[in-house]
Amino acid sequence: MIESRTRFHNPLDLFVKCLWFSPGEHRDWQQERILPTGSVDLIFKLRDDHPIRIFDPADNSPRSVSGATVSGAYSQPFGLDTSRSSPTIGVHFHPGGAAPFLGVPVRALLNQHLSLEEFWGTQALRVREQLLQATSTAERFGILEQALLDRLTEPAPNYQAMLHAAGLFRASRSTSVKAVSEALGFSSQRFIRQFQNAVGLTPKLYCRIQRFQSVLDQIVSGTQLPWVNVALKHGYYDQSHLIQDFREFTGVTPLEYRPVAPDRKNHMLMAE
Repeated sequence: MIESRTRFHNPLDLFVKCLWFSPGEHRDWQQERILPTGSVDLIFKLRDDHPIRIFDPADNSPRSVSGATVSGAYSQPFGLDTSRSSPTIGVHFHPGGAAPFLGVPVRALLNQHLSLEEFWGTQALRVREQLLQATSTAERFGILEQALLDRLTEPAPNYQAMLHAAGLFRASRSTSVKAVSEALGFSSQRFIRQFQNAVGLTPKLYCRIQRFQSVLDQIVSGTQLPWVNVALKHGYYDQSHLIQDFREFTGVTPLEYRPVAPDRKNHMLMAE
């Protein structure tokens, strides 16, 4: 059973969506497909003999990462090996929330899993060692919160404006990139560059992913609507436009989509 913490004191509440811990539950399937959310995650594997094994979406080639890992914002789905369970704990940031904790423009993390040591140095090893020695989930969450506070740096110029823009895009699917950039006083190219540095995706791609996420919410809620109505409700031109985007972000059609559980919409069962 996955445990989580979603409430934090300022300033962490501005950046962190949740902390989560999985004790390493057994699964009856060998692989999951992880769908793009527009967010960055920190992941700590708590067993050395079970690294994270991910599969490239282009050719399904495997890659192993272990210890403490940064999962950048993804623009496409990737496969995750679930054949060997292992205790795992992580930080799921709000879109754009990771940059002040990593010290680099997060555009450099696009579609990548990288060692946290590249950003935190030996502190990544110390934090993981503390997590290994902790005896309760509450203690582990406390360790992560303190580590984040220790790593929080002064955001780059215009960072808060980019977080505000990301929030506007999430709140309204009809909000245009041009309108937001003009309202914030940025040229189009400068806004795109600054947004990528803060969030990791271009504004247009970020908006597409958020629109796709709203469709997933509709599906897992169990509310039955004709697909053409779903498409129009969530800002697509028509049903074929929705299906095209859905295929790009999942690899399947909406009718073929199967989440592992209703509360884990971005973990999808692979077709047998």
